[in-house]
Amino acid sequence: MTVLPPARRSREIKTNPGASAAGRRHQCLRWAAGLALLLSGAVVCCGGGSGPSTSTPPVTTVEYFPYQQGWLGADGAYSVPLGRSQSLWLFGDTFVGPANATSRAQATTMVHNSIAISTCTGQTCAWQYYWSGMNTSSPGPQFSTGTTDWFWPEDGFVYDGTLYLAFMQMHATGTSGAFGFAYCGVKMASISNYTAAPNTWSVIYQTLNTGAAAVPGVSIVAAQGPNGNPDPSNPQGVNYAYFFTLIGSSNPATEYMALLRLSLSELNAAARPASNSWEYLRGGLSWETWPGTQTALPGDQAMVIAPGATEMTVRYHSSTNQWIAVYPVGLNNSAYYSLSSFLTQSWGQSQVLYSYPEMQSSNSNYTPNVFCYAAKEHTELETAGQLFFTYACNSLQESDVTSNMNLYHPVVVTQALPQQ
Repeated sequence: MTVLPPARRSREIKTNPGASAAGRRHQCLRWAAGLALLLSGAVVCCGGGSGPSTSTPPVTTVEYFPYQQGWLGADGAYSVPLGRSQSLWLFGDTFVGPANATSRAQATTMVHNSIAISTCTGQTCAWQYYWSGMNTSSPGPQFSTGTTDWFWPEDGFVYDGTLYLAFMQMHATGTSGAFGFAYCGVKMASISNYTAAPNTWSVIYQTLNTGAAAVPGVSIVAAQGPNGNPDPSNPQGVNYAYFFTLIGSSNPATEYMALLRLSLSELNAAARPASNSWEYLRGGLSWETWPGTQTALPGDQAMVIAPGATEMTVRYHSSTNQWIAVYPVGLNNSAYYSLSSFLTQSWGQSQVLYSYPEMQSSNSNYTPNVFCYAAKEHTELETAGQLFFTYACNSLQESDVTSNMNLYHPVVVTQALPQQ
C-alpha cells in the first residue's frame, strides 16, 4: 500500500465581503465543521468484515496537489478523465492567495470551489489550478451561481464532446452559527468548449432538482460496465447516464442512495420541472418516469446502496467484472467500500477500506479535533489490480488547519483492488 500527501474538508458560510481575511477564514472553518457534521451524518456502524485497511502512518512517495499558483488547499477532489492523459479535478472550499504563497498564513480568502487539470505520465502528474479572479484582489469560485448562493461539486463525465458536471447549490439561511445553510437543489453544468482554457469556458446550467429530498449526481455513471453498458440486462442501457441520488432524511443514519437515469440524448434538455425524461429505479428493478413536478422520488424507489453519502464514487472494473462504491460513513475513522456485480442491485455490505491514520493518536497530524471524509476513487490513475482513491481531513479547531499544511489537502492512497 502507498499513501500520498494528507488533507482536510471545509464547507463555508457566505461571509460579509467587507470582513477581514482572517475573520472570513475563521467563519469558514467554524462552519466547515458544522457542515461536515450535518452533511455526513452521525457516525454509523456498518458492520461487515474489516476489508483491506491500514493503521500505519502515511508514506509519501509522489507529490500530488502541490501548493502552487496561490492554491493553498481544498477538499472534495472528484476527478473526471478528459482524455490525452488529462483529468479535471473538482474541489470544494479552497484557500487561495497570491501566486507565490505557500502557507495558509498568506491566504487572502476562501472560494467555494476551484479546479485543477492534471497531465499525467503513469502516476506522475503536473498540475494547473484555476478559479475566477485567480491571483487578483477579487478571487471567486470557478463555478458561480451569480447570486449569494454557491456551488459545491458533485460528479461529472464527458459525452459526445461535452463535459457535464453536477453541483449542489447551497444558500445561507437566517440561522446563525455553524448550521446557517440549506440546500437549494442540484444543477448540472454543460461545457462544450472544455478543451479550451478554463477561463474561457462557456457554461450552461440546468436545474436537476430543488430542495433536499433527492440529491442527484453524487456519483454519475456513463459508458461503463460490460461492453460500456452500465445495465446490461437492458440492451438499451448503454444509452443512459445513471445518477446515484442521496435520499435525505431527518435521521442521517437512515439516508441511502437511489438511482435515476436519463437518456444521453436528453442531456441538454434535462432541466426540471420541464423535463419528464428522468426515470427512477423501482424496488422491483423496473424503471418508471419521475414526474418533472416532483422533488421527492416516489415511495416505491429502490434502496440501491446504504448508507448514503453526499460524496462518493461508483466505478466499474472490467478486470474483476465488478462495481465498487467508495465512500465515507458519517465521521467514522475509516473509508468504506461496497461491491456488486450489477450497478442496479445486490450491493454488498459496507466494508472497511482504509483506516485514516490522521485520526489515530500515534500519527503526527493527530489531534482530538481532526476528522476525515470525502473518500473517492480515481480509476484513470490506477494500475492493474490497484485501487487509487483520495480522502480529506479537517479539524474542529481552526488553528489545526491554518497551521498544519498536511491537513485540508487531498490524501492519495493506493492499495490492492478489493474483490468479492
